[in-house]
Amino acid sequence: MRTCSTCGAENTGASSFCVRCGAALATCERCGADLPQGVTFCPACGHRVSEALPVGEERKLVTVLFADVAGSTGLGERLDPEQLKEVLDAFLHAMRVELEAEGGTVEKFIGDAVMAVFGVPTAHEDDPTRALRAALRMRRALDRLNDVLEERHGIRLAIRIGVNTGDVVARTSPRLGEGFVTGDAVNVAARLEQQATSGQILISERTARAARGLTLEDVGPLMLRGKEEATRTYEVQDDVVTEPGALRRGAISPYRTKMVGRLRELDVVRSMFERSVAERRPHLVTIYGEAGVGKSRLVEEFVSWTAEIAEPPLVLTGRCLPYGEGVTYWPLAEILKGHAGVLDSDPLETALDRIHGDVDDLLTGVPGVSDAEPGRTAAALAFTVGLQDPAWLPAQDPREARTATHEAWRIFFSSLASGRPVVAVVEDIHWADPALLELIEDLADHGEGPLLFVCPARPELAARHPGWGGGRWNYSSLLLEPLSAIEAAQMLDLLIDEALSSSLRSRILESAGGNPFFLEEIVQRLVDERASDDTGHERETDSTIEDVDIPDTVQGVLAARMDLLPVFEKRVLQLASVVGRTFWNGAAASLLEPDPSATELDGALSRLERRGLVHARLGSMIVGEREYSFRHVLTQEVAYESLPRRDRARAHDRVAGWIERHTREREREFAELLAHHSIQAHRGVAALGEDPEEGERMRRRAFRYSMLAADEARGKLALQQAERFADEALSIAAGPIERSDALAALGMTSFHEYQGDLAWDRLKEAIDLRTKAEGASEADRSPTVARLCATALEIVTRARGTMRHRVSREEGERYLEIGLTAAGPGDGEERVRLLVARSFGPFAYRGSEPDDDEMELALRTGEEAAAMAERLGRVDLESAALDGITSVHQALGRYGAMEEAVRRRLDLAPKLADPYEVGDIHAMAAWWALDTGRYRESVELADTGFHEATSGSPIQGLYCLDFRAAARFRLGDWDGTLADVALAEELLGERRETPPGFAPMHLAIAAFIHDARGDRGTADGYLRLVRWLEKTEERLDPVLTLWQARLLSRRSMYDEARVLLERPGVAHDKRGRDEVLEAWCEVISEQGAWDEADEIVDRSRMHASWAGVPPLDLYAARLEGRAAAALGDPDRAVPLLESAMTGF
Repeated sequence: MRTCSTCGAENTGASSFCVRCGAALATCERCGADLPQGVTFCPACGHRVSEALPVGEERKLVTVLFADVAGSTGLGERLDPEQLKEVLDAFLHAMRVELEAEGGTVEKFIGDAVMAVFGVPTAHEDDPTRALRAALRMRRALDRLNDVLEERHGIRLAIRIGVNTGDVVARTSPRLGEGFVTGDAVNVAARLEQQATSGQILISERTARAARGLTLEDVGPLMLRGKEEATRTYEVQDDVVTEPGALRRGAISPYRTKMVGRLRELDVVRSMFERSVAERRPHLVTIYGEAGVGKSRLVEEFVSWTAEIAEPPLVLTGRCLPYGEGVTYWPLAEILKGHAGVLDSDPLETALDRIHGDVDDLLTGVPGVSDAEPGRTAAALAFTVGLQDPAWLPAQDPREARTATHEAWRIFFSSLASGRPVVAVVEDIHWADPALLELIEDLADHGEGPLLFVCPARPELAARHPGWGGGRWNYSSLLLEPLSAIEAAQMLDLLIDEALSSSLRSRILESAGGNPFFLEEIVQRLVDERASDDTGHERETDSTIEDVDIPDTVQGVLAARMDLLPVFEKRVLQLASVVGRTFWNGAAASLLEPDPSATELDGALSRLERRGLVHARLGSMIVGEREYSFRHVLTQEVAYESLPRRDRARAHDRVAGWIERHTREREREFAELLAHHSIQAHRGVAALGEDPEEGERMRRRAFRYSMLAADEARGKLALQQAERFADEALSIAAGPIERSDALAALGMTSFHEYQGDLAWDRLKEAIDLRTKAEGASEADRSPTVARLCATALEIVTRARGTMRHRVSREEGERYLEIGLTAAGPGDGEERVRLLVARSFGPFAYRGSEPDDDEMELALRTGEEAAAMAERLGRVDLESAALDGITSVHQALGRYGAMEEAVRRRLDLAPKLADPYEVGDIHAMAAWWALDTGRYRESVELADTGFHEATSGSPIQGLYCLDFRAAARFRLGDWDGTLADVALAEELLGERRETPPGFAPMHLAIAAFIHDARGDRGTADGYLRLVRWLEKTEERLDPVLTLWQARLLSRRSMYDEARVLLERPGVAHDKRGRDEVLEAWCEVISEQGAWDEADEIVDRSRMHASWAGVPPLDLYAARLEGRAAAALGDPDRAVPLLESAMTGF
């Protein structure tokens, strides 16, 4: 006999698994001696145990059952102690028999109560159902026992039972007196049992959802002792009897079967490929489907088909990783490194050389490609995947880098497609960062040649990114539904080549629910079950064959499969899951204790591959390492969740160290992976509160890599990723300096997201923390403080349109003085930036009413900044300084005086690559041209700026689009204006209902156009947005006032229009006086208030001459002409109206 070291049960010598609890009964492979739990060497012969036995704990999903005798206190009063013991012993023995018959493990007896666990030590896919069947068996067994007890003692017992399913920590090798499981799931089961009445079985909702084949009654929510919220509860009424049947041998690997169904979907993908080839244009196909429904198999079949056609395409594959929103550009990095032959273990110089060589080969002989183009393209591609090219990219602005990388990827894919068709498969795209989605859309829109992007995705992609691919002519999507009942049955026939009993077949198909992965896993589970029985007996003759576990959830399937694995293989699978979906044998080896030999580990991985759990990938990105992937991500997730958090934390820490050792100077490329593992390691240790010194080491590393990952993501304008990592850094920052650095990173991210108020608050706090931490003397000389002040003040001055609430002048000037002191005297980048902020100061702050002397000083400050920038050779800073000069003239309403500075900035534009700055140059020029009546020039300038800015930031492109829409309206192109309005709404996406305040003109003009065309409902919708902007921006915009007044005047609401124009914030605004006077000309004309015409005409002509805005003079002439005509003076009216018409 062999004794199980887990539960103590006696087993036959031929047994491999315990007949009571299912635990493996291990023997030494050399001498055959029994092996106690946890040993590394055989105690009989000293041979090393190749598959170390389980020691420690696991997280498991289990079902817990509590039962006790109702009213047992009265028994003690009625029975003698010996009689009472006899009764309880009989009761407990009968209950154990029924519990173990369903695969439950009795953890303990407490008086007249029993606790059993289903899922420990071995999980079954139907543990919840087994627990409920056991409860029903216990009730029936008690009925039989009561007949005996009544005859002997004149009593009948009644029980109450509570059952709950949940996550616990399970001991894999409990010592005497220790429990199997710990967790709240145990407490809930006990509380349910206490709430139950005599004879009642109460179960939790989670158990009810997972159970099958039973009749349940909804009891409703119950308040359980110790729980803050009510627990939804059900009562078990009865079970459903299943027919006995047999499973015959003959299951085969599911990966050798042909695809069932999906022919129509396959035809769709084929047709998209053929269309792309015929039209020589890119196309994007998204294949939606739930996990396991067959997306990957469909892609495999499509790729296999392409290999057989006359002109096979080049197939490139990359996979998004599931770390939070995923590693930003990982799929493209896999494609690039695979095509260029770059290994992750290559030194930086070697990796760059291979990428440059690959791009040189691609672009050689391509017409129109300059000598410098391959170098720029290769550097940008390398930058995208985290490789820093010291010759170019590190010094560039994030928006410039974004533009360059988008263009580089277009060149890369277009060059590939120029020679042969290309199929690019981006797997698991539902984990993609928005930045990657935008880049793929850009490639599909602007790439050239036969290029098909195939993107399998879970439905979460559509919910998370509703605009993905929308409205594009070359975008297609298809949804994979579960297999039909007929197709699922056909697939089952292919997976099992011998007959199954009808009841077992029905249970398999019902559990699979048409999901091919579920079906594959269920059948593979049956194969593994048979493989575990090495007794030599045919399983189909076993009377318990109908108890073969049929999974009803993916987690149940995979957990059950994992528990059937030999111990060492299971441990390898669990620890490899910490590395990720893709892992390396060296990384897995670094996590195993004791260190396995290479032969042991390779053997275990080979067996896991044969079982279909992992697969070896062709080639590896790290020299000397075999690369593997989990065949399904769900396998990885379940394996990962089975590890206790303590084990996970230590494993993540080791993985981070392993990546550090293997990537060396290329850590920026792996910053997000390093951050992920470092963060998870620190979280686990911090939650346990163990070893403060070790916890601090992990915290410092997590902070460092979080900051590095945030910087990398922000540099690529992957702003959601940048925010997430910077926020993580802030949450673990220790001390004011680290908090300041993290807040600065968050503030800079908010700045790029045009959340100016939040950016200002974050940067301001970062400055305050650093100045207090460094002390007055150090802060006065701190380049970091100067840089932070300059960045913060750029938001409240140059980028004040990103803010809802203006900053007070006192507050702004306080940080300006701090920054200038920290920057020190003499020429310098931060001093230029701070001087530019000072030039904006008189009119940028809340409630500012500068006098002429202050404005003159602001002009001189702008010129000083421009001269300093020129001495530094910084064209970007010179443009910023000239922006300050033009803005001073604009604030004074002197649009004509802006021309010199506007022209100087336009001359600088060809020397700049930053899309933000180039876009701003053209936006300000378009604004100047619009107000001075150069409408066609304004359209051209805005058009150029729109395309430059949109490539780096769609929201910044909105600034130029606003002016193009207005200029088109002035030219009479109302349809063109509305087309720009629609484009603006597309750019804004979800923000269309809360648009930024720096580009409001197109909304007000759209309201006017729709009202003029009789669509008052649409007009009112835009009008509501305009009024919302006025309210939230805490300021009155003369441009919005102009169009609101004109719309109200069209509706003959003259009094309301006058009220708008007479508001103090509008009437006294120098910047928009031309718009206000234009509105007065139109309102007086529409109303026919001719007695007021002369005064407005005189004021308008005077202002037009002083401000340099010729269009206002034409509005004045038209008003004067209309007034003359209305008053019966045609001789005076005609020449005035003709001059106005000619001028317009």
